[in-house]
Amino acid sequence: MSSPSQTFSANLQSLRELRGLTQAELGRRAGIAAASISHFETGQRAPSLESLVKLADALDVSVDVLLGRATIEASAQVDPVFLRASKADAQTLATVRRVMAALLADVK
Repeated sequence: MSSPSQTFSANLQSLRELRGLTQAELGRRAGIAAASISHFETGQRAPSLESLVKLADALDVSVDVLLGRATIEASAQVDPVFLRASKADAQTLATVRRVMAALLADVK
């Protein structure tokens, strides 16, 4: 079982990579030095509460996701269009699924 600091470090790196960001890019988004991002990812330093919130905002996740208390999927914000589509009748929902599948066919 990993410690909370190990979980944070791993989640920070995973989320940064998932978004295709370098440490420098994440640092710019969060207003934190790239060296600090590196230290957080290697576990050499723990972020302050202020830095933790900045990182979560820069990665568009909750602090709970960074700390491993919630999954990335649980924190995902759902576009209102998809919420409306989920309430549609079966025929409309099937059409939305087909259109989305076609649009996202090349997305990996």
